[in-house]
Amino acid sequence: MDYIMIERTIYDAMVSALKECRTVLLVAVNRLSHSECQEWIDNHTAQSILRRSQRSMAMLRTEGKIGYAVIEGKVFYPANEIGRFLTNNYERYD
Repeated sequence: MDYIMIERTIYDAMVSALKECRTVLLVAVNRLSHSECQEWIDNHTAQSILRRSQRSMAMLRTEGKIGYAVIEGKVFYPANEIGRFLTNNYERYD
């Protein structure tokens, strides 16, 4: 059996760093396990749903009226953002 001797302050720092890593890891695992998978809608489908032109969709994004993400040059919208936009802009005609 081999023994390695280190100073107490170094040992305490190592234990503290390991505890911090454990805490961060547990928080990350907890977030990932409780997050729901979100459905994403591409720009073309969102245009069809909202009946908006490509330019109109770009203006909505620029003005911050709808959330989106750009992945590899393509625009995607979370499904809940499309629903929120429809709900906020819904007008009932009788």
